[in-house]
Amino acid sequence: MIIKKFFEELTFLGGILFYIIFSLYFLFNKEYIFLTQLVAGLVIIYAVTLLIRLFYFKPRPKKIKHNNFIEKIDASSFPSIHTARTTFLFIFLVFNFLNNLWILSLILILSFLVIYSRIYLKKHDWVDVVGGIMLGIVSFILAFLFR
Repeated sequence: MIIKKFFEELTFLGGILFYIIFSLYFLFNKEYIFLTQLVAGLVIIYAVTLLIRLFYFKPRPKKIKHNNFIEKIDASSFPSIHTARTTFLFIFLVFNFLNNLWILSLILILSFLVIYSRIYLKKHDWVDVVGGIMLGIVSFILAFLFR
């Protein structure tokens, strides 16, 4: 029970609210280049995920009932958006800010724990998170063009 609670709390770091708070930091500090990169990455992640889920439905390990088309898209698990956002943020931090091996290691461990939390909580399986990792990497590369 304690482990489940730990992963439920930790998965927040891959959530949209955390991503928005993280982005607001750059807005308030007038770091518009970084903000643009973060927003572009988020738009790419959601656009690609929506396109995939429009044509390919993969049920989550813990099935979610759906009664309409929008709920069906949300009930689909491939790719993992949490994983894509986490991967994108990790690469963003490493590429733009981190040169300290200890901080890099801590963020890498946190990223892997967030990704694993999606599997542990039965929101996704390994295929979904691997797809999310690949989407996060490609999104960062494309968003870097907005820099």
